[in-house]
Amino acid sequence: MAKKKNKERIISIIFLILREESLGHKDVDHILPFLYFLSKSNDIKYTARGIIFDNKKNYIKSLDPRIKLLSKLKNVKLEFLYEDNIIFKIKQFLKLEGNSFFANFLNRIVNKIYINYLNKVQNNINFESRLGKDFIKSDFPLIITMHSNYRVQKFISQIKKKNQRAKWMILPHGTTVADNKMNLISDLNKEEVSKNENRYSNIDFFLQTSKRDLEEECSKGMPKNKGFVIGSPRFCMEWMKIKSNLKLDSKKVINSKNYKIKALFCLPKKDQNIFWDELIRSIDFISSYKKIDLIILNYNNIYPKIPNSISKRLNVRQYLISKEYSTSELIEWADVVFHAGTSVIFEFFIKDKISVFLRHLSCNTLISDKHYNAGLNLSNRDELRTFCNDAIFSLKKLKKNYKKKCKIYNKKFIDDFVYGNSKSVKQNIIKTLLKIRDRF
Repeated sequence: MAKKKNKERIISIIFLILREESLGHKDVDHILPFLYFLSKSNDIKYTARGIIFDNKKNYIKSLDPRIKLLSKLKNVKLEFLYEDNIIFKIKQFLKLEGNSFFANFLNRIVNKIYINYLNKVQNNINFESRLGKDFIKSDFPLIITMHSNYRVQKFISQIKKKNQRAKWMILPHGTTVADNKMNLISDLNKEEVSKNENRYSNIDFFLQTSKRDLEEECSKGMPKNKGFVIGSPRFCMEWMKIKSNLKLDSKKVINSKNYKIKALFCLPKKDQNIFWDELIRSIDFISSYKKIDLIILNYNNIYPKIPNSISKRLNVRQYLISKEYSTSELIEWADVVFHAGTSVIFEFFIKDKISVFLRHLSCNTLISDKHYNAGLNLSNRDELRTFCNDAIFSLKKLKKNYKKKCKIYNKKFIDDFVYGNSKSVKQNIIKTLLKIRDRF
């Protein structure tokens, strides 16, 4: 009898991996640690099937170690939207190598056509053949996504028709970084606009990284009993250590003994409220120090255009996100990380890097700056000059002063936004899943 009862309480999970045309397998970065922690628990029994909205050959050609680990996790099976198709072959055939303007322009056009094709295909998905019998017959069917937009809601609606007991859970795909609401160049409405708030009626469980994010969702209309704070699986030290031991990141960044300071500049996305001309001037200034080895990490090869007079300097390297090196490996390499607002800011603090927010490059107000005073927050080029001079004079002294000034503030910020004010993100996940299972 006990065995039967135990079997009936197995959670059958369907998780959706979207955004696979974006760089870096972003959805995988968030779902992988969640499922990894789950796989190491003896308190929860589950089966999981991931539906990847991409072409299988796209993965087989260059199997990312994160995808490889995901496919090998206990009780996890991966399904691809399709095995192969003619549009994908055409896309691969037309793809141009290199970083020239023409190659980038053509690749973007071809990629856009391919994404439009994917969207049309996805409107006619036969989910039943991909969900599996375990999910369709389960008493504890759980759907996990990292997004809740209209497109995803359509998919969830189709899946729920196959098992009406199914519940939908949103996993955090990031956390709030900016304190202000109008943080994109397109945010020009005279009145604050609520976006897609009707989705709360369809969502059963909403997992958040922090209490602040949970309160933000509740203020928009989400019932409080649907929300849970688990912290950030992707950025917690528990996962960082595992990821390092399993060598899930890219190869090590090449060092040079010719420089005293290893500096990483994480460029923001194009749609952020950034003073781009001043950003270029700041890069020009930082790289003018011959003893600073500067790596510029960007989202694309097109924007911003860094003049050849800067980019051709011997101490300047430019990399594209998830191409030459992983972002994590670049952060690990760096002594100093410059930024103007980025979603990977938490990793700077977790890895005890000197985090430098250049306030004068952005109209956005960062939570880490305003509410925590975490990291170094420079207001103008004069303060940047002082910082660079101090770094060149003595990196050891700079690190010591940084730790003395920022240690308490950085810890408070990380405690709130990475650990959800708890000791273990892994345990948060297990406890939350047990509570969710009891609500079926």
